[in-house]
Amino acid sequence: MHEVVRNRYTTYGETSYVDVVGIDVSKDNFHACLLQRSGGARKVFANSAKGYKQMLSWLKNRRCTKVHACMEATGAYWLGLATALHSAGMDVSVVNPSRTALFARSQLRRTKTDHVDAQMIAEFCKTQNPASWTPPPPETLELRGFLTYRAQLVAEKIRLKQIAEQVHLAADLRKLHAKQIKSLDAAIATVEKSKRSLLRSHRNLALQVEKLTSIQGVGFITAAAIAAKLPTERLRDSKAAAAYIGLSPRERQSGTSINGKPRICKTGNAELRRDLYMPALVAIRYNPVLRTFAERLAARGKPPKVIIIAVMRKLIVLAFRLLTDPNFGPAVSA
Repeated sequence: MHEVVRNRYTTYGETSYVDVVGIDVSKDNFHACLLQRSGGARKVFANSAKGYKQMLSWLKNRRCTKVHACMEATGAYWLGLATALHSAGMDVSVVNPSRTALFARSQLRRTKTDHVDAQMIAEFCKTQNPASWTPPPPETLELRGFLTYRAQLVAEKIRLKQIAEQVHLAADLRKLHAKQIKSLDAAIATVEKSKRSLLRSHRNLALQVEKLTSIQGVGFITAAAIAAKLPTERLRDSKAAAAYIGLSPRERQSGTSINGKPRICKTGNAELRRDLYMPALVAIRYNPVLRTFAERLAARGKPPKVIIIAVMRKLIVLAFRLLTDPNFGPAVSA
């Protein structure tokens, strides 16, 4: 527990020591486990701006000068803390929880508590040296917020309609139901208006959405979701983009006893993967290139679900190339 990360920073040809802090984040608080050359420490902080300041003071009191902080990308509770630590000049890594889970299994850990998880994340950071994280631009975060809020409003509207279909509504309830649906429609329209206003204010983001809508099958909502959620600056190529949202194939074969069917790994951004499902169905029907691709897979006996996933993968590959390759234009992606 008291070993030190080496080779994270190099100054004037000499390696300097870096303290490591593993953080297990939840809605109300976060547990921090600090590993230093001289020992370690643990502390719990509120997951709020006040808690972030208290953690920075705690690290300062522990005489930490260079710190590598690591946390898992679970839900949205980590973003405020990660942004605050990055703004304070700290090296921050935000990792896929599947990586830390496998790391914990490799150590045969049997106990799972917040303190234990924080220490495990610290040791993961110490030994695996994960890549640094950089906050997205404010306009990208704002666009994500609009998309998430709109999705919640749409889900609530669908839920209310389903309830109305399942139960008998008296006259008063029908009026209330209609009023709620109208209110949700107005809220959705307001979010849409604000989202388009945001894009008009940020030309670069608007150009990304415009490029993505050139793909037949990708509408405005999906294009905005890809532009907001796909971190092209961190992905080396289109294969990495497919892997980021969990659309890479995973095979299970070993010797003669294990011969499982290939499946997608699903280790990635599930939201973005869901966002691509309906566009894939539309593309299979209306995009001539992807329709031919789907028909070719069907002729080879591929099941419908496999075909849809393959088209989803094609869509994200096209999207990545449009966003990163200036020579790959709308004519190619149509």
